[in-house]
Amino acid sequence: MDTNEERPDMVDDATQAEVNALRNLLSQLGDPDAAHEAGVIDDDSYIEQKAKKMAYTAALAAYESGAVPDVQSLLGQMRKQASQPTQTEQNTANIDYLLMTVGGDQ
Repeated sequence: MDTNEERPDMVDDATQAEVNALRNLLSQLGDPDAAHEAGVIDDDSYIEQKAKKMAYTAALAAYESGAVPDVQSLLGQMRKQASQPTQTEQNTANIDYLLMTVGGDQ
């Protein structure tokens, strides 16, 4: 019977295949921020692409440190994070609110 102890390269091959697949997926995503700003993708697509980019990047970092990440779990976490407003969006909303309540033509 062929076990991982008898074929240690099998684990390395599987890990390397996963790393290569993640790098390939990352290269296909491109720059979600630029695509969203250009109006090429809508908000939902932007959140999904940004979450994938963050998850795949985190997974690659985990592999580089010797850990084996759960990519699907990372993707779920990153979807939540990507859907949250950025600091710039929060600041803009706060400024807009202040201008609306205080008035901007003073």
